[in-house]
Amino acid sequence: MAQRILIALSMLSIFLAAPFAAHAQMPGGVQVPQMPGTGSLPTSLPSKDSLLDQAKGMVSDLTSMKSSGKLDAAQTKQVDGMLPKAQSLTSELEKPQVPPNKLTQLASSLSDLQKQLATIKGLIK
Repeated sequence: MAQRILIALSMLSIFLAAPFAAHAQMPGGVQVPQMPGTGSLPTSLPSKDSLLDQAKGMVSDLTSMKSSGKLDAAQTKQVDGMLPKAQSLTSELEKPQVPPNKLTQLASSLSDLQKQLATIKGLIK
């Protein structure tokens, strides 16, 4: 009788543990379901080095666009307004220590500038 109970408990534990083991072996591991409408929360901060590279590239792009002569007056004014912001972002990201909350803010500002730059590039071509 004790052996039957032991076998039943063993089988029950296998049936309960098997789904978790299967999820753990899948790419991405165990996924936590999200509440509908809440969106996804960022799981990691952006890399400071990748943001710095993007900011430097943006300064370079804006500088070359400004000197290209292909911009109309309104676009030139927009580039003139974006260039100091991109240079400021670059300066902040070049600092040795950037707090995580500041890094997130800089990433957001960089994203906004990238959208503006893409719009201008789309109008030029």
